Amino acid sequence: MSEMVLESPLAGITRLGQRLLRVDGRSCTLGEIPFVEMINVRGDAADAGFVQAVLAASGLHLPVQANTASLAEQRQLLWMGPDEWLLKLQDGQGAAVEAALRQSLQGRHFSLVQVGDGNTTLTVQGAAAADLLSRGCPLDLHPRVFGSGALAQTHVAKAGAMVLCREAGTHFEVTVRRSFADYLYRWLCEAGD
Repeated sequence: MSEMVLESPLAGITRLGQRLLRVDGRSCTLGEIPFVEMINVRGDAADAGFVQAVLAASGLHLPVQANTASLAEQRQLLWMGPDEWLLKLQDGQGAAVEAALRQSLQGRHFSLVQVGDGNTTLTVQGAAAADLLSRGCPLDLHPRVFGSGALAQTHVAKAGAMVLCREAGTHFEVTVRRSFADYLYRWLCEAGD
């Protein structure tokens, strides 16, 4: 009997590690953060009990301002809409966090859906990171406009994506559906000189 192996949607391309790309004489690296657990969270931000339950289970404050995020080293809580957030966990605690949320939110109006297997996250880091993404993204990624912690749902080279700025101008995470991951990765490689 063959064993099932979990593979990232970019397993065939990223096996060699990060790619070094150049844009107008400056460089950046393109990589992937595979196997990030993601939970789509929906609820009422005006409900103090909901807000407290999310904080207690995730360790992150619920971002209530549009296009913002609560960030920690291994976890992120991203604003998706007035009553929707994406909780990203890289610490392997997705099932435990989801169970804690379900337990503490009993009796409230909420929704929790695991969506991590349907997405992957690319990283673009370095002096040319914003310039590389700008070749296919309509957002103004200049640090004075799209600073650290900024977040937007947009498209990059026709692929729907969520762009998170980890460090203004030089470090971005791009979450994309796994069906577009190969296309977007290859497009970014071609967009770099």
